[in-house]
Amino acid sequence: MSLKRFLTALAAASSTFFAIPVVAEDRLKCGEASYFASEYTCHNEKTLCPTVFGLPTKPCSGSGSGGCYPPQQYSCSEEDGILRDLPEALSPFTLSVWGVRKAYQNQKIKACGGYLAFGANARQCHLCTAAGGKNCGSFKNETVFLPDGRMNAAVPGGQYWYVHPSEGLLQYTAALDPPKNTSTSSWNISAAEIPRKEFAGVNVKVHENGFFVWDKEGSSSHWWFACLVTLPGGVISTGRSWRLYAPLTPDLKDCELVRVVATAVDKSNGVYKYS
Repeated sequence: MSLKRFLTALAAASSTFFAIPVVAEDRLKCGEASYFASEYTCHNEKTLCPTVFGLPTKPCSGSGSGGCYPPQQYSCSEEDGILRDLPEALSPFTLSVWGVRKAYQNQKIKACGGYLAFGANARQCHLCTAAGGKNCGSFKNETVFLPDGRMNAAVPGGQYWYVHPSEGLLQYTAALDPPKNTSTSSWNISAAEIPRKEFAGVNVKVHENGFFVWDKEGSSSHWWFACLVTLPGGVISTGRSWRLYAPLTPDLKDCELVRVVATAVDKSNGVYKYS
């Protein structure tokens, strides 16, 4: 992502922020300083750390890095005050979006129709049948991802999450159905081709209980674009939902910068099939 594009997007996000009506807020005290709780967090009654895109940062004192840091990206050693990258995710996880506006803060990403979206009108679409002896009541039916690029779905052949290689859109693959006149038990699922499976999890780094990061050719970005869903013909949907794009498409419109956070969950939180 070029510096010009990044600064333009950041300016757009900032202008949107300042256009939001200001709600009266009392100043609080932190040691000798005063602050607004919406903008800072007071630690140990003396240290202020800023809230960035709705996410509080924490202090890391000592002989090392110092300053405030995002706990979704680093851990801080109490012994030497040095910041270290969080480990890569090993657990199943959900994704939530955080941004400047309240509408973008702690919004769960949901799967429906091959797309991953968030917002009041974002739907989650899942399906379960008793086929194969599955107990449909055992699934908690959340949108859950696995670190290796799979969706947490029990359907034969699986489903996969990926970033579209040219558009940058975060999507997932459709579940496979057995060929006509073929039973599930006799279907050679391992030989079936799943379109775009080869892109599953590619160019994305996921931190355990931390940021979901676009990471291509050594260039990482903790920012994603949240874009209003557009109907055929280029008309913005009246139902407010947003889809996520990696920062590689130059001509995105009606989009704002957000951060995406992975939260570890139990594998039972998934579904039989995302539809």
